[in-house]
Amino acid sequence: MKTQWDAIVIGSGIGGLAAAAALADADKKALVLERHAKAGGLTQTFERQGFRFNVGVHYLGGLGEGQINRRLFDHLSGGRIRFAPIPGAYDRLHFPDLTLDFAPPQTALRATLKNAFPAEAAGIDKYFAALADGARALGNVFTIRSAPWPIATPVAWSNRQAIERWVGRTTWEVVCDCTADERLRAVLTAQWGDYGSRPLDGSFAAHALVMQHYLDGAWYPVGGSGVFAQELGKTIQAAGGEVRTSAEVTAIRVQGKQVAGVTLANGEAIDCARVISDIGLHNTLRRLPSSEIDYQWMSDGYDMQPSMGYVGLYLGLEGDIAAHGADAANRWFFDDWDINRLWRDPFDEPRAPALFVSFPSLRDPAHEPGPARRHTAEVVALVDWSAFAQWDRSDPTGGLRPETAAGRESYAAFKDLLHRNLRAQFDQRFPGLAPMVKMSEVSTPISVAHYTGAEHGAMYGLETTPRRFLTPALRPRTPVRGLYLAGQDAGTPGVTGAFFGGLMAAASCEPKLWSLLR
Repeated sequence: MKTQWDAIVIGSGIGGLAAAAALADADKKALVLERHAKAGGLTQTFERQGFRFNVGVHYLGGLGEGQINRRLFDHLSGGRIRFAPIPGAYDRLHFPDLTLDFAPPQTALRATLKNAFPAEAAGIDKYFAALADGARALGNVFTIRSAPWPIATPVAWSNRQAIERWVGRTTWEVVCDCTADERLRAVLTAQWGDYGSRPLDGSFAAHALVMQHYLDGAWYPVGGSGVFAQELGKTIQAAGGEVRTSAEVTAIRVQGKQVAGVTLANGEAIDCARVISDIGLHNTLRRLPSSEIDYQWMSDGYDMQPSMGYVGLYLGLEGDIAAHGADAANRWFFDDWDINRLWRDPFDEPRAPALFVSFPSLRDPAHEPGPARRHTAEVVALVDWSAFAQWDRSDPTGGLRPETAAGRESYAAFKDLLHRNLRAQFDQRFPGLAPMVKMSEVSTPISVAHYTGAEHGAMYGLETTPRRFLTPALRPRTPVRGLYLAGQDAGTPGVTGAFFGGLMAAASCEPKLWSLLR
Protein backbone atom coordinates (compact mmCIF):
# COMPACT_ATOMS: atom_id res chain seq x y z
CA MET A 1 0.00 0.00 0.00
CA LYS A 2 1.26 3.47 -0.84
CA THR A 3 1.73 5.69 2.18
CA GLN A 4 0.74 9.34 1.86
CA TRP A 5 3.46 11.37 3.57
CA ASP A 6 2.79 14.88 4.87
CA ALA A 7 6.46 15.74 4.38
CA ILE A 8 9.72 14.18 3.29
CA VAL A 9 12.87 15.02 5.27
CA ILE A 10 16.21 14.50 3.53
CA GLY A 11 18.90 13.62 6.06
CA SER A 12 18.67 12.30 9.61
CA GLY A 13 21.04 14.67 11.34
CA ILE A 14 19.68 16.37 14.45
CA GLY A 15 18.06 19.07 12.26
CA GLY A 16 16.16 16.55 10.16
CA LEU A 17 15.12 14.52 13.20
CA ALA A 18 13.94 17.67 14.99
CA ALA A 19 11.92 18.77 11.95
CA ALA A 20 10.25 15.37 11.60
CA ALA A 21 9.58 15.07 15.33
CA ALA A 22 8.05 18.56 15.42
CA LEU A 23 5.78 17.64 12.50
CA ALA A 24 4.83 14.49 14.39
CA ASP A 25 3.85 16.73 17.30
CA ALA A 26 1.44 18.40 14.87
CA ASP A 27 0.06 14.94 13.87
CA LYS A 28 1.90 14.94 10.55
CA LYS A 29 3.57 11.87 9.06
CA ALA A 30 7.13 12.53 7.92
CA LEU A 31 9.40 10.20 5.98
CA VAL A 32 13.06 10.73 6.89
CA LEU A 33 15.48 9.49 4.23
CA GLU A 34 19.09 8.84 5.28
CA ARG A 35 21.86 7.88 2.83
CA HIS A 36 23.95 6.10 5.48
CA ALA A 37 23.11 2.74 7.06
CA LYS A 38 22.70 4.44 10.43
CA ALA A 39 20.60 7.45 11.40
CA GLY A 40 21.89 10.44 13.33
CA GLY A 41 24.35 12.29 11.10
CA LEU A 42 27.05 13.78 13.32
CA THR A 43 25.16 12.62 16.43
CA GLN A 44 25.58 8.93 15.57
CA THR A 45 27.93 6.63 17.47
CA PHE A 46 30.13 3.72 16.43
CA GLU A 47 31.83 0.86 18.28
CA ARG A 48 35.26 -0.68 18.05
CA GLN A 49 36.39 -3.62 20.18
CA GLY A 50 33.62 -2.93 22.67
CA PHE A 51 34.38 0.81 22.99
CA ARG A 52 31.60 3.20 21.95
CA PHE A 53 32.50 6.57 20.42
CA ASN A 54 30.55 9.69 19.56
CA VAL A 55 31.11 11.24 16.15
CA GLY A 56 30.45 14.90 16.93
CA VAL A 57 28.87 15.54 20.34
CA HIS A 58 31.05 16.54 23.27
CA TYR A 59 28.88 18.87 25.35
CA LEU A 60 25.71 20.93 25.13
CA GLY A 61 24.63 24.16 26.77
CA GLY A 62 21.38 25.84 27.74
CA LEU A 63 19.86 22.68 29.21
CA GLY A 64 19.10 23.81 32.74
CA GLU A 65 15.63 23.22 34.14
CA GLY A 66 13.16 25.59 32.52
CA GLN A 67 15.49 26.73 29.72
CA ILE A 68 14.05 26.62 26.22
CA ASN A 69 16.52 24.03 24.90
CA ARG A 70 15.62 21.62 27.69
CA ARG A 71 11.90 22.27 27.29
CA LEU A 72 11.97 21.53 23.57
CA PHE A 73 14.07 18.38 23.85
CA ASP A 74 11.76 17.13 26.62
CA HIS A 75 8.66 17.97 24.60
CA LEU A 76 9.72 16.29 21.35
CA SER A 77 11.22 13.21 22.99
CA GLY A 78 8.55 12.74 25.63
CA GLY A 79 11.24 13.35 28.25
CA ARG A 80 13.13 10.25 27.14
CA ILE A 81 16.35 12.13 26.31
CA ARG A 82 18.10 12.84 29.59
CA PHE A 83 21.03 15.16 30.16
CA ALA A 84 23.65 15.02 32.91
CA PRO A 85 25.44 18.21 34.02
CA ILE A 86 29.21 18.18 33.60
CA PRO A 87 30.58 18.76 37.10
CA GLY A 88 32.97 21.66 37.66
CA ALA A 89 34.80 23.03 34.64
CA TYR A 90 33.34 22.26 31.24
CA ASP A 91 36.41 23.62 29.41
CA ARG A 92 40.05 23.85 30.51
CA LEU A 93 42.40 25.98 28.40
CA HIS A 94 46.10 25.12 28.31
CA PHE A 95 48.47 27.77 26.97
CA PRO A 96 52.30 27.63 27.22
CA ASP A 97 52.40 29.29 30.65
CA LEU A 98 48.75 29.55 31.69
CA THR A 99 45.92 27.12 32.45
CA LEU A 100 42.38 28.41 33.02
CA ASP A 101 39.12 26.68 33.91
CA PHE A 102 35.84 27.79 32.39
CA ALA A 103 33.15 26.81 34.89
CA PRO A 104 29.74 28.16 35.91
CA PRO A 105 28.35 30.41 37.15
CA GLN A 106 29.20 33.43 35.01
CA THR A 107 30.32 35.40 38.08
CA ALA A 108 32.92 32.73 38.84
CA LEU A 109 34.22 32.77 35.27
CA ARG A 110 34.53 36.55 35.33
CA ALA A 111 36.47 36.31 38.59
CA THR A 112 38.77 33.64 37.12
CA LEU A 113 39.58 35.85 34.14
CA LYS A 114 40.12 38.95 36.26
CA ASN A 115 42.45 37.05 38.60
CA ALA A 116 44.52 35.96 35.61
CA PHE A 117 44.43 39.44 34.01
CA PRO A 118 44.01 41.93 36.89
CA ALA A 119 44.76 44.96 34.71
CA GLU A 120 41.99 44.02 32.23
CA ALA A 121 38.90 44.03 34.47
CA ALA A 122 37.14 46.73 32.45
CA GLY A 123 37.86 44.96 29.16
CA ILE A 124 36.56 41.67 30.54
CA ASP A 125 33.30 43.33 31.64
CA LYS A 126 33.01 44.93 28.20
CA TYR A 127 33.50 41.52 26.59
CA PHE A 128 30.70 39.89 28.60
CA ALA A 129 28.37 42.76 27.78
CA ALA A 130 29.24 42.25 24.10
CA LEU A 131 28.39 38.53 24.42
CA ALA A 132 24.88 39.37 25.56
CA ASP A 133 24.39 41.96 22.81
CA GLY A 134 25.84 39.69 20.12
CA ALA A 135 23.67 36.71 21.04
CA ARG A 136 20.59 38.94 21.08
CA ALA A 137 21.46 40.36 17.65
CA LEU A 138 21.81 36.91 16.12
CA GLY A 139 18.50 35.87 17.64
CA ASN A 140 16.91 38.81 15.85
CA VAL A 141 18.51 37.68 12.58
CA PHE A 142 16.70 34.36 12.86
CA THR A 143 13.44 36.10 13.66
CA ILE A 144 13.88 38.19 10.51
CA ARG A 145 14.71 35.12 8.42
CA SER A 146 11.82 32.98 9.52
CA ALA A 147 8.94 35.10 10.85
CA PRO A 148 6.06 36.41 8.68
CA TRP A 149 6.90 39.79 7.14
CA PRO A 150 4.56 41.86 9.43
CA ILE A 151 6.78 40.69 12.30
CA ALA A 152 10.11 40.45 10.49
CA THR A 153 10.04 43.92 8.94
CA PRO A 154 9.89 46.00 12.16
CA VAL A 155 12.44 43.69 13.81
CA ALA A 156 14.83 44.23 10.90
CA TRP A 157 14.34 48.00 10.94
CA SER A 158 14.74 48.48 14.69
CA ASN A 159 17.77 46.18 14.98
CA ARG A 160 19.72 47.04 11.84
CA GLN A 161 22.52 48.87 13.66
CA ALA A 162 22.95 46.15 16.30
CA ILE A 163 23.03 43.48 13.60
CA GLU A 164 25.68 45.37 11.66
CA ARG A 165 27.73 45.91 14.81
CA TRP A 166 27.67 42.36 16.19
CA VAL A 167 26.75 40.02 13.32
CA GLY A 168 28.59 41.97 10.63
CA ARG A 169 31.94 42.14 12.44
CA THR A 170 34.41 39.36 13.18
CA THR A 171 35.16 37.96 16.61
CA TRP A 172 38.68 39.35 16.42
CA GLU A 173 37.47 42.87 15.65
CA VAL A 174 35.15 42.93 18.65
CA VAL A 175 37.62 41.35 21.07
CA CYS A 176 40.31 43.80 19.97
CA ASP A 177 37.89 46.59 20.92
CA CYS A 178 37.64 45.06 24.40
CA THR A 179 41.33 44.58 25.16
CA ALA A 180 44.80 45.29 23.83
CA ASP A 181 46.27 42.34 25.75
CA GLU A 182 47.16 39.68 23.15
CA ARG A 183 47.13 36.89 25.71
CA LEU A 184 43.66 37.83 26.93
CA ARG A 185 42.45 38.03 23.31
CA ALA A 186 43.65 34.46 22.82
CA VAL A 187 41.91 33.25 25.98
CA LEU A 188 38.59 34.92 25.10
CA THR A 189 38.53 33.40 21.61
CA ALA A 190 40.19 30.03 22.28
CA GLN A 191 37.03 27.93 21.94
CA TRP A 192 36.46 28.84 18.29
CA GLY A 193 36.57 25.14 17.52
CA ASP A 194 33.01 25.03 18.93
CA TYR A 195 31.71 26.89 15.88
CA GLY A 196 34.36 26.35 13.21
CA SER A 197 35.73 29.73 12.08
CA ARG A 198 38.93 31.36 13.25
CA PRO A 199 38.46 34.59 15.24
CA LEU A 200 39.86 36.52 12.26
CA ASP A 201 37.08 35.17 10.04
CA GLY A 202 34.06 34.25 12.15
CA SER A 203 31.05 36.41 12.99
CA PHE A 204 31.23 37.67 16.55
CA ALA A 205 27.52 36.98 16.97
CA ALA A 206 28.09 33.26 16.37
CA HIS A 207 30.89 33.30 18.95
CA ALA A 208 28.65 35.17 21.37
CA LEU A 209 25.73 32.79 20.99
CA VAL A 210 27.89 29.72 21.56
CA MET A 211 29.78 31.20 24.52
CA GLN A 212 26.53 32.42 26.13
CA HIS A 213 25.26 28.89 25.59
CA TYR A 214 27.68 27.55 28.23
CA LEU A 215 27.75 30.32 30.84
CA ASP A 216 25.26 28.42 33.00
CA GLY A 217 27.15 25.15 32.59
CA ALA A 218 27.30 22.24 30.16
CA TRP A 219 25.48 18.93 29.86
CA TYR A 220 26.00 15.56 28.21
CA PRO A 221 23.32 13.22 26.80
CA VAL A 222 22.93 10.22 29.10
CA GLY A 223 23.73 7.12 27.09
CA GLY A 224 25.75 9.02 24.47
CA SER A 225 24.74 10.97 21.42
CA GLY A 226 23.02 8.00 19.79
CA VAL A 227 19.98 8.67 22.00
CA PHE A 228 18.93 11.57 19.74
CA ALA A 229 18.15 9.36 16.74
CA GLN A 230 16.79 6.62 18.96
CA GLU A 231 14.31 8.71 20.93
CA LEU A 232 13.30 11.29 18.32
CA GLY A 233 12.82 8.36 15.96
CA LYS A 234 10.24 6.94 18.37
CA THR A 235 8.33 10.23 18.29
CA ILE A 236 8.38 10.24 14.47
CA GLN A 237 7.19 6.63 14.25
CA ALA A 238 4.44 7.10 16.84
CA ALA A 239 2.77 9.59 14.50
CA GLY A 240 2.96 7.21 11.55
CA GLY A 241 6.25 8.51 10.19
CA GLU A 242 9.36 6.55 9.31
CA VAL A 243 13.14 6.88 9.44
CA ARG A 244 14.53 4.97 6.46
CA THR A 245 18.28 4.35 6.22
CA SER A 246 20.35 3.37 3.17
CA ALA A 247 18.01 5.59 1.16
CA GLU A 248 20.03 8.24 -0.65
CA VAL A 249 18.11 11.05 -2.34
CA THR A 250 19.72 11.91 -5.68
CA ALA A 251 17.15 14.43 -6.96
CA ILE A 252 14.49 16.77 -5.65
CA ARG A 253 11.74 16.91 -8.27
CA VAL A 254 10.17 20.28 -9.01
CA GLN A 255 7.28 21.22 -11.29
CA GLY A 256 6.52 24.87 -11.92
CA LYS A 257 8.61 26.11 -8.98
CA GLN A 258 6.70 23.71 -6.68
CA VAL A 259 8.25 20.64 -5.05
CA ALA A 260 6.79 17.41 -6.41
CA GLY A 261 8.83 14.82 -4.50
CA VAL A 262 12.22 13.10 -4.49
CA THR A 263 14.02 10.38 -6.43
CA LEU A 264 16.27 7.87 -4.68
CA ALA A 265 19.53 6.34 -5.88
CA ASN A 266 17.71 3.07 -6.58
CA GLY A 267 15.36 4.87 -8.95
CA GLU A 268 12.37 4.97 -6.60
CA ALA A 269 10.28 8.15 -6.91
CA ILE A 270 8.33 9.33 -3.88
CA ASP A 271 5.73 12.05 -4.38
CA CYS A 272 5.25 14.77 -1.81
CA ALA A 273 4.48 18.49 -1.98
CA ARG A 274 6.61 19.36 1.06
CA VAL A 275 10.30 18.52 1.39
CA ILE A 276 12.63 19.56 4.21
CA SER A 277 16.36 19.33 3.44
CA ASP A 278 18.80 18.67 6.27
CA ILE A 279 21.79 18.00 3.99
CA GLY A 280 23.11 21.57 3.71
CA LEU A 281 22.42 24.28 1.18
CA HIS A 282 25.05 23.22 -1.38
CA ASN A 283 23.94 19.58 -1.37
CA THR A 284 20.34 20.75 -1.71
CA LEU A 285 21.11 22.96 -4.71
CA ARG A 286 22.92 20.10 -6.44
CA ARG A 287 19.80 17.94 -6.24
CA LEU A 288 17.49 20.51 -7.80
CA PRO A 289 16.87 20.85 -11.55
CA SER A 290 18.89 23.85 -12.73
CA SER A 291 15.91 25.23 -14.66
CA GLU A 292 13.91 25.51 -11.44
CA ILE A 293 16.51 27.24 -9.24
CA ASP A 294 16.27 30.94 -8.49
CA TYR A 295 19.53 32.36 -9.85
CA GLN A 296 20.12 34.85 -7.03
CA TRP A 297 19.51 32.18 -4.40
CA MET A 298 21.92 29.81 -6.11
CA SER A 299 24.54 32.54 -6.57
CA ASP A 300 24.33 33.65 -2.93
CA GLY A 301 24.45 30.06 -1.75
CA TYR A 302 27.52 29.02 -3.73
CA ASP A 303 29.26 32.25 -2.72
CA MET A 304 29.78 30.71 0.73
CA GLN A 305 32.33 28.02 1.52
CA PRO A 306 32.08 24.99 3.84
CA SER A 307 33.32 25.41 7.40
CA MET A 308 36.37 23.67 8.85
CA GLY A 309 36.92 19.93 8.75
CA TYR A 310 38.69 17.92 11.42
CA VAL A 311 40.91 14.96 12.09
CA GLY A 312 39.64 12.79 14.93
CA LEU A 313 41.58 10.29 17.03
CA TYR A 314 39.44 7.78 18.95
CA LEU A 315 41.10 5.98 21.87
CA GLY A 316 39.90 3.06 23.97
CA LEU A 317 41.58 2.85 27.38
CA GLU A 318 41.58 0.42 30.30
CA GLY A 319 42.36 1.41 33.88
CA ASP A 320 41.73 4.21 36.34
CA ILE A 321 42.07 7.09 33.91
CA ALA A 322 40.75 9.63 36.44
CA ALA A 323 43.78 8.93 38.62
CA HIS A 324 46.17 9.61 35.74
CA GLY A 325 45.09 12.99 34.36
CA ALA A 326 41.63 12.54 32.87
CA ASP A 327 38.44 14.26 34.03
CA ALA A 328 35.09 15.40 32.64
CA ALA A 329 36.33 18.77 31.35
CA ASN A 330 37.10 19.36 27.69
CA ARG A 331 40.78 20.16 27.32
CA TRP A 332 42.04 22.74 24.80
CA PHE A 333 45.82 22.66 24.20
CA PHE A 334 47.67 25.42 22.35
CA ASP A 335 51.34 25.37 21.43
CA ASP A 336 51.57 29.18 21.40
CA TRP A 337 49.48 32.33 21.77
CA ASP A 338 48.66 32.68 18.06
CA ILE A 339 45.04 31.62 18.36
CA ASN A 340 44.32 32.03 14.64
CA ARG A 341 46.75 29.32 13.51
CA LEU A 342 45.24 26.43 11.60
CA TRP A 343 46.68 23.00 10.80
CA ARG A 344 46.96 23.60 7.07
CA ASP A 345 49.38 20.94 5.85
CA PRO A 346 49.96 17.91 8.08
CA PHE A 347 52.56 16.67 5.55
CA ASP A 348 54.97 19.52 6.33
CA GLU A 349 53.62 20.44 9.78
CA PRO A 350 53.44 17.19 11.75
CA ARG A 351 52.19 18.82 14.94
CA ALA A 352 48.71 20.33 15.20
CA PRO A 353 48.96 23.87 16.68
CA ALA A 354 45.78 23.28 18.70
CA LEU A 355 44.26 20.12 20.11
CA PHE A 356 40.90 19.36 21.71
CA VAL A 357 40.66 16.34 24.03
CA SER A 358 37.62 14.95 25.83
CA PHE A 359 36.81 11.86 27.87
CA PRO A 360 33.11 11.19 27.18
CA SER A 361 32.87 8.09 29.34
CA LEU A 362 33.67 10.16 32.44
CA ARG A 363 30.67 12.45 31.90
CA ASP A 364 28.08 9.81 31.01
CA PRO A 365 26.28 8.34 34.06
CA ALA A 366 25.10 5.45 31.89
CA HIS A 367 28.64 4.37 31.03
CA GLU A 368 29.59 1.04 32.61
CA PRO A 369 33.38 0.66 32.68
CA GLY A 370 33.23 -2.99 33.77
CA PRO A 371 35.96 -4.90 35.62
CA ALA A 372 38.62 -3.71 33.14
CA ARG A 373 37.54 -0.08 33.76
CA ARG A 374 37.13 0.66 30.06
CA HIS A 375 36.92 4.31 29.01
CA THR A 376 37.12 6.41 25.86
CA ALA A 377 38.98 9.52 24.78
CA GLU A 378 38.38 11.62 21.68
CA VAL A 379 41.00 13.95 20.20
CA VAL A 380 40.11 16.59 17.59
CA ALA A 381 42.33 18.83 15.45
CA LEU A 382 40.77 21.30 13.02
CA VAL A 383 42.39 21.12 9.63
CA ASP A 384 42.24 22.82 6.24
CA TRP A 385 40.42 20.83 3.56
CA SER A 386 43.12 21.44 0.94
CA ALA A 387 45.29 18.73 2.52
CA PHE A 388 42.59 16.15 1.65
CA ALA A 389 41.19 17.45 -1.65
CA GLN A 390 43.13 14.95 -3.75
CA TRP A 391 41.02 12.10 -2.34
CA ASP A 392 37.67 13.84 -2.84
CA ARG A 393 35.39 11.77 -5.09
CA SER A 394 33.42 14.84 -6.14
CA ASP A 395 36.56 16.69 -7.26
CA PRO A 396 37.41 15.82 -10.88
CA THR A 397 41.10 16.38 -10.13
CA GLY A 398 41.00 13.97 -7.19
CA GLY A 399 38.79 10.96 -6.67
CA LEU A 400 41.63 8.69 -5.52
CA ARG A 401 39.61 6.98 -2.81
CA PRO A 402 38.71 4.19 -3.32
CA GLU A 403 38.57 4.02 -7.13
CA THR A 404 42.26 3.27 -7.66
CA ALA A 405 44.83 1.18 -5.85
CA ALA A 406 47.21 4.15 -5.83
CA GLY A 407 44.54 6.31 -4.23
CA ARG A 408 43.82 3.78 -1.52
CA GLU A 409 47.49 3.31 -0.80
CA SER A 410 48.30 7.02 -0.57
CA TYR A 411 45.24 7.75 1.56
CA ALA A 412 46.06 4.90 3.97
CA ALA A 413 49.63 6.18 4.29
CA PHE A 414 48.40 9.69 5.04
CA LYS A 415 45.95 8.42 7.68
CA ASP A 416 48.76 6.46 9.29
CA LEU A 417 50.87 9.63 9.43
CA LEU A 418 48.02 11.54 11.06
CA HIS A 419 47.42 8.68 13.47
CA ARG A 420 51.03 8.62 14.63
CA ASN A 421 51.22 12.42 14.95
CA LEU A 422 48.07 12.78 17.02
CA ARG A 423 48.86 9.78 19.16
CA ALA A 424 52.30 11.22 19.95
CA GLN A 425 50.72 14.52 20.97
CA PHE A 426 48.18 12.76 23.19
CA ASP A 427 50.90 10.69 24.85
CA GLN A 428 52.93 13.85 25.50
CA ARG A 429 49.96 15.66 27.04
CA PHE A 430 48.81 12.65 29.09
CA PRO A 431 51.88 10.49 29.83
CA GLY A 432 50.04 8.64 32.59
CA LEU A 433 47.33 7.53 30.18
CA ALA A 434 49.59 6.43 27.32
CA PRO A 435 50.14 2.87 28.66
CA MET A 436 46.38 2.43 29.13
CA VAL A 437 45.49 2.84 25.44
CA LYS A 438 44.24 -0.49 24.07
CA MET A 439 42.84 0.61 20.70
CA SER A 440 43.01 3.69 18.51
CA GLU A 441 41.56 4.78 15.21
CA VAL A 442 41.74 7.98 13.20
CA SER A 443 39.15 9.71 11.01
CA THR A 444 39.60 12.51 8.49
CA PRO A 445 37.33 14.97 6.65
CA ILE A 446 37.16 12.29 3.93
CA SER A 447 35.67 9.91 6.51
CA VAL A 448 33.07 12.48 7.56
CA ALA A 449 32.14 13.21 3.95
CA HIS A 450 31.82 9.49 3.21
CA TYR A 451 29.53 8.69 6.14
CA THR A 452 27.47 11.87 6.45
CA GLY A 453 27.63 13.48 3.00
CA ALA A 454 28.93 16.72 4.54
CA GLU A 455 30.69 18.78 1.88
CA HIS A 456 34.47 18.76 2.49
CA GLY A 457 33.75 16.85 5.69
CA ALA A 458 32.75 20.15 7.31
CA MET A 459 31.64 19.78 10.90
CA TYR A 460 29.52 22.95 11.02
CA GLY A 461 27.92 23.26 7.59
CA LEU A 462 28.76 26.52 5.84
CA GLU A 463 31.36 29.02 7.01
CA THR A 464 30.35 30.85 10.19
CA THR A 465 31.41 34.25 8.86
CA PRO A 466 29.41 37.50 8.84
CA ARG A 467 28.48 36.71 5.23
CA ARG A 468 26.83 33.44 6.26
CA PHE A 469 24.55 35.08 8.84
CA LEU A 470 23.67 38.12 6.73
CA THR A 471 22.82 36.34 3.49
CA PRO A 472 19.14 35.88 2.56
CA ALA A 473 20.02 32.49 1.00
CA LEU A 474 19.70 30.59 4.30
CA ARG A 475 16.09 31.26 5.18
CA PRO A 476 14.15 28.14 6.22
CA ARG A 477 11.63 28.88 3.45
CA THR A 478 13.34 28.67 0.04
CA PRO A 479 12.34 30.22 -3.33
CA VAL A 480 11.03 26.78 -4.36
CA ARG A 481 7.49 26.39 -2.99
CA GLY A 482 7.27 23.51 -0.55
CA LEU A 483 11.05 23.22 -0.06
CA TYR A 484 12.54 24.14 3.32
CA LEU A 485 16.06 24.20 4.79
CA ALA A 486 16.82 22.65 8.18
CA GLY A 487 19.91 21.94 10.25
CA GLN A 488 23.06 23.97 10.84
CA ASP A 489 22.87 25.97 7.61
CA ALA A 490 19.39 27.20 8.53
CA GLY A 491 20.33 27.59 12.21
CA THR A 492 23.67 27.91 13.96
CA PRO A 493 26.63 25.54 14.46
CA GLY A 494 26.36 22.60 16.80
CA VAL A 495 23.66 20.25 18.03
CA THR A 496 21.26 22.77 19.50
CA GLY A 497 21.79 25.19 16.59
CA ALA A 498 20.94 22.44 14.08
CA PHE A 499 18.03 21.37 16.30
CA PHE A 500 16.56 24.87 16.13
CA GLY A 501 17.22 24.95 12.39
CA GLY A 502 15.03 21.88 12.11
CA LEU A 503 12.31 23.40 14.27
CA MET A 504 12.27 26.58 12.18
CA ALA A 505 11.91 24.50 9.00
CA ALA A 506 9.04 22.51 10.50
CA ALA A 507 7.30 25.68 11.71
CA SER A 508 7.71 27.30 8.28
CA CYS A 509 6.10 24.18 6.84
CA GLU A 510 3.39 23.92 9.53
CA PRO A 511 2.82 27.42 11.02
CA LYS A 512 1.04 26.27 14.16
CA LEU A 513 4.39 24.89 15.34
CA TRP A 514 5.68 28.45 15.89
CA SER A 515 4.01 28.24 19.29
CA LEU A 516 6.75 25.78 20.32
CA LEU A 517 9.40 28.45 19.86
CA ARG A 518 7.74 31.27 21.77
